[in-house]
Amino acid sequence: MSTTTAEQWGYADPSSVAAYQAPAVDESARVSDGYQRISTETALRMGRLQAWYDVRSSLPLVVADMAMAASAAALAAAAGHWAGESVPAWFVLGVVAMTLLLQHSQSLYPACGTTYSIEFRRVLKSCFLVCAGTAIGLLFAAHSSALPWTCWIVLCITLTLLLSIIRPIVRRLLATSTWWTQPVLVIGSGERAARLFDRLQQTRNEGLRPVGIVFDQLTHWTSSLKSGNSIRSTSHAQNQWQNSAMARAIVDRAGSDQKLHIGPISALEEILGDAKACRVVVADANRQDMRSFQSFHGIPHVTVPVQWDHYPTESVRIVEADGQIEMHCRTNLTCPHALLAKRWMDLLLVVSTSPIWVPVILLIGLMIRVFDPGPVFYRQMRVGRYRQPFLAIKFRSMVCDADQKLAAYLDAHPELRAEWAGTHKLKNDPRITRLGAFLRKTSLDELPQLLNVLVGEMSLVGPRPIIDCGDYDREYIEQHPKVFRMYQMVRPGITGLWQVSGRNGTSYQQRIHFDRIYLHNWTLGMDIFILWRTIKTAIFREGAC
Repeated sequence: MSTTTAEQWGYADPSSVAAYQAPAVDESARVSDGYQRISTETALRMGRLQAWYDVRSSLPLVVADMAMAASAAALAAAAGHWAGESVPAWFVLGVVAMTLLLQHSQSLYPACGTTYSIEFRRVLKSCFLVCAGTAIGLLFAAHSSALPWTCWIVLCITLTLLLSIIRPIVRRLLATSTWWTQPVLVIGSGERAARLFDRLQQTRNEGLRPVGIVFDQLTHWTSSLKSGNSIRSTSHAQNQWQNSAMARAIVDRAGSDQKLHIGPISALEEILGDAKACRVVVADANRQDMRSFQSFHGIPHVTVPVQWDHYPTESVRIVEADGQIEMHCRTNLTCPHALLAKRWMDLLLVVSTSPIWVPVILLIGLMIRVFDPGPVFYRQMRVGRYRQPFLAIKFRSMVCDADQKLAAYLDAHPELRAEWAGTHKLKNDPRITRLGAFLRKTSLDELPQLLNVLVGEMSLVGPRPIIDCGDYDREYIEQHPKVFRMYQMVRPGITGLWQVSGRNGTSYQQRIHFDRIYLHNWTLGMDIFILWRTIKTAIFREGAC
C-alpha cells in the first residue's frame, strides 16, 4: 500500500496531513464496494493496543476518584470524632475501595464517549450505593453503640459533591493532553462527516480525539472552503484536487496541533495502523453498507448511526430472539411509582428551601414596587398536564403598557416584525425594565413559579410550559403532535433540558427536539442532573436573554 505525500495534494504543510491513495485490493478480501476486510493480525494488534489505551485513560480517573473518596471519608471521620462518635478503623479504606469498585461497575473507567449527563447520573448512583453500603457496615460495626450519624451524613454530602464537581474538571484538564484521549477515525463523506469531526473535536473531555477522515471515493464531497465549491471525483487529476481541498478544509477545522490522516475507505487498514487508532465512528446514516458492523469487523470499537430520532435512547435494550434483533423500549411517563417519586422530590426541595426563596421573593417584590410602580406579578395562561390551562406566575419584568409600547416600536421598526413573528421575542426589547433585565438574565423572574409547583400545576423540571393562544406555540401543537401528546402527560417545568442546553441561543425546532429527548428518556436521575446544571446556567447566565 502506498502513501502519497501532502505536497502531491498541493497542501502547504506536509507535516500536518498524511494522505493516502487507494491500494490494489485482493477481491477475495473485499466485503462490499470499496471495503476491505481487516486482517486477523491487524485486528489482534488493535485489540492489544485498545487494552493499553483503556488502562492509560482510566488511570488518572482512578487516582482522582481515589483522592476524592479518601478526602470525603477523612472529613467524615474527623466530623464523627469531633461529635464524639466511634468510627471504625476500616472506614476510610472501605469507602475508597467501594467507590472504585462501584465506579468501575458503572463503566466509568475509562468512560470514553460517555456524555457528561450520563456520567453524572452514574456517579450519583455510585455515591448512593457507597453511602448505603457504608451505612450497613457502620450499623454492623456499631454493635451496642449508636450509629455515627454525623460521620455518615458528612460522607454522603462530601462524597457526592466532590465526585460530581471534581471529576468533570479532571476530565476537562486531561482533554488538553493528547496522551489521555483515544484516537478515533471518522468514516464518511461530505459535510455530515465534517460536522461529526467537529463534534468530536469539541467534546474531547469525553475521552475521544478525532485523528482523520476516511471517505468514500464514489460519493459527493462538499468542502467547507470559502469558495464553497462542490467537487466530484471523476479522474485522477480531479481526485488530487478533491483530496487537497478536503485536507485544507479538515485541517482548518481541527487546527494544526495534530497530524491528520485522510484517505479512501479502501486504505482503512493502513490508515488505522498509521494513526494508531482502534475506534471508528461512521457518519453516513443513509448507506446500508456504512451502517453494517460486518463491514468493520475486527476493529475493537465501532460506532454506527441509526435512525432512532423518535425512540427512547437511554432506556433501550437490543436483544436477539428467534433469529431476529428486537429493540425493547421503556418509558417512565406512565409509571405511577416514578411519577410519585418525582412529585415528592418537588415538594421536598421546594419546602426545604423555602427559608431561602421566600425572603428573596419578598425582597424582589418590594424592589419592583419601589423602582417600577405597578403589579408585582405577571400571570399568563399556559398549557398544563392533561392540557388543563393554568396561570403561570412570574415577576413582572416589563413596563405596565407593554402591548402599546410594542406596537409603537414595531411601527417605527418594521424590519423587526419578522423577528417578532418568528419567535415572539426581540433581542433588544424596549418593554423590559432595567430591573426586569436583571431578573431575566439571572432567571429570578421565574422564582414565583415555585408556588405553581407547590399547588401541583408545575414541576421543578419538565418541558417549558407552552401557550395555546393565538399564534403562540402553534408550531409545537400542530406540527409536532406526537411531542405535544407526550407533553400533556407531565407537568411543565420551571427548568428543563432546553434551559440548560443553550436556551435563547437555540432555535424553536431545537427546543422541541430537547423536549422530545427529555420526554422519551425521563428518569429521576435526569431531573437531578438538570437541576444540577441549572445552578451553573443561572450563575454564568448561559443563554439568558
